[in-house]
Amino acid sequence: MSRAEINLERLFEAVKKSVEEIERILQVKDSVREEIIRISRDIIRLSGDVITYVHTGDLEKARESLKRAEDLVRNVMQLVESHPELKYSGIINNALSEFIEATLLLRLVSSGDIPTFSDLGFHYIPYLNGLCDFVGELKRMAIDAMRRDDYSYAQKLLQLMEWIYNEVRKLDYPEALVPGLRHKVDVMRKVIEDLRTFLLDLEKRWTLIRMLEKHTVS
Repeated sequence: MSRAEINLERLFEAVKKSVEEIERILQVKDSVREEIIRISRDIIRLSGDVITYVHTGDLEKARESLKRAEDLVRNVMQLVESHPELKYSGIINNALSEFIEATLLLRLVSSGDIPTFSDLGFHYIPYLNGLCDFVGELKRMAIDAMRRDDYSYAQKLLQLMEWIYNEVRKLDYPEALVPGLRHKVDVMRKVIEDLRTFLLDLEKRWTLIRMLEKHTVS
């Protein structure tokens, strides 16, 4: 069996050329990655602003912040279109999760409904993360409702939280397919249990107060 002659100079040159080509590719991707990180941080900040404005009742500013976040989301998704390996990186998933959470909250307060997974058109992982985190904001809204003596609205929010939990917990799939979902479900359960206990305790107190007031009047 004959062997080809090894030409070390040509081999070295081939390796050198390949590594240089790969380095040029990586330099571009690293630059894109840095820009993605910058934009994603702005998306997270603006989404947090939306949630804050919703809870303080300033829906106009909430809509403005969400619009700015939406523009950035569009920019970052266009940016990663040519770099699919960056499309579902942790930083983008975190930013989209925050954006989706803010979108769900503002839509609920503005129109009484929420956009579906298909409506938003993002990957299912950030949608599920945003939906689960949305439950925590519903708890805040329910507590605020109780401060306004709006027990009926608080109960509706609790029912929505329970419905989300019961639906999402059906997704019993490996961690590789739904990373972090089991933890999110556990957190949701705890949040719901805490709110349910809080509402029951307040209801008992109100009942006792009404009984005492009635007894005092009579």
